[in-house]
Amino acid sequence: MTLSYKSIFGAFTLVISLSAALLSYQLFFPKQIKTELNHRQYQQDLLMFLEATKQHSAFAAIEPQRLITITETASRLMLEASGFNHSTLLQQQLQQLLSQLNDPAAIALAHNSTSLEMLPFEPIFDGQNWQAFTPQGRLMEPDFPYLSHIDGIPISRWVQASQHYLTNALKHSSVAQATWIKQIGQLRAEIGLRASNESVITLSDGETSVQRSLSLVQHNKLQTKVPVKQDKASTSQAQIFRLPSQVDAETLLSLTHQLTSQQADDHIGSPSSALIIDIREIKQPQQQLTAWLSKHFSHAVGNDGDGYVDNKFKHQAIAVLQYKRFATARADRIASQYPPMEQLSFFEQIELNNRGFDNDLIQDSPFSDYLIRKRPTFDEAPTTVAGLQVFLRIDASCEQECEWLALASKQWPQVSLIGETSRGSLSPLHRFTLPNSGIKIQFSSALVYETNGQLLSGVGIDPELQLQQQAFRKHNIDELITEKWLAKTSTANINRAP
Repeated sequence: MTLSYKSIFGAFTLVISLSAALLSYQLFFPKQIKTELNHRQYQQDLLMFLEATKQHSAFAAIEPQRLITITETASRLMLEASGFNHSTLLQQQLQQLLSQLNDPAAIALAHNSTSLEMLPFEPIFDGQNWQAFTPQGRLMEPDFPYLSHIDGIPISRWVQASQHYLTNALKHSSVAQATWIKQIGQLRAEIGLRASNESVITLSDGETSVQRSLSLVQHNKLQTKVPVKQDKASTSQAQIFRLPSQVDAETLLSLTHQLTSQQADDHIGSPSSALIIDIREIKQPQQQLTAWLSKHFSHAVGNDGDGYVDNKFKHQAIAVLQYKRFATARADRIASQYPPMEQLSFFEQIELNNRGFDNDLIQDSPFSDYLIRKRPTFDEAPTTVAGLQVFLRIDASCEQECEWLALASKQWPQVSLIGETSRGSLSPLHRFTLPNSGIKIQFSSALVYETNGQLLSGVGIDPELQLQQQAFRKHNIDELITEKWLAKTSTANINRAP
């Protein structure tokens, strides 16, 4: 049978139309994420996880034994798996594998990370007991302030389970422990409890107790926008500004007004009138905030009789960074805020070389050449009155840009860090999604060091004044700051004495 030109053209048009329809379907209706994985899909996701960890994880590279242990555990899981495996089980297994990296940024999130899995309250440790606070900052039961059990299990057991997912530096951080306790679904699997959309908590006054049944809430419902807030207790002069994750001009205007008010105070320089800026929500670079802080505090301001003395920093590097090398690495993919060391002055480069940051000595290293992050600079003369003390609040929830701000402020003479040790997650992150389960993975793709050679990644930044989370809810916060400030000053004077 001979086909006519018209028939051939029609058949060709039909094939093209079917191909276009298939492409359109795949574009607008992408491959659905599976909740039940067969053995091949389960194995494929685990193998992709292992390969990405080998290629990109900085913490796996700095201690190769970690990767060996993770690979052995994953191989055993693949051998033991049979039939179908739920993606939730795989997510829990991946989180357990990631915890072996000792990487504070490592996390495995289920495809539907807004599932019913979060406790609807904030567990806070006051130094002796755990308490349950509402998202608005009030005790759930003022007459029964202490949280003793969750689902009939003592709170101490939940704390113990949370430590399996924390880095060595964070195991004793109550803030980090609380983060995992809120993610009750993961810890239930760790303890051996069945999954449920509800939880029963036991609250106590030390003698009697009550139980409350709570429905777990969606993850995104707890992530409400943090407003700029000025907390001023009735008996305290301390002002606490809680910055949102995105700082705008209006926020900075409020900060400027408060700073002006503090300067006009009769007790300038007294810790009791200090301004506390809570920077824990800052995760992404904020140019306006950085410029504001640099303008007011990045100069060593003093009065020499003729005005202010501008002592700009001799050293421009805040810290040194190394990426994990990988096969397809490209220099143009490195974040612009991490330039090479060659951009520093000759003498600063020599000083860093003498401290061990020498690119000529790392040719066979799994890490890139050393990069740096420069201090923020501001050309205008500072307007802050000498002696005014400002505090930046940090704790284990302070990570990424929050930690970079904290690190930069350590060289600002009028700024001190207050709170608890930060998370130790300053480096760029590597993120990817597993093809079958849709599980999202992230971990650190670089290591960050202080310019003196001390490792910051996985260690964190210590504040000058250590205050637990609950202390910031007390009316006498100014007295606590004054007490610790005087103790710190006395110690410094003793150390300087001949």
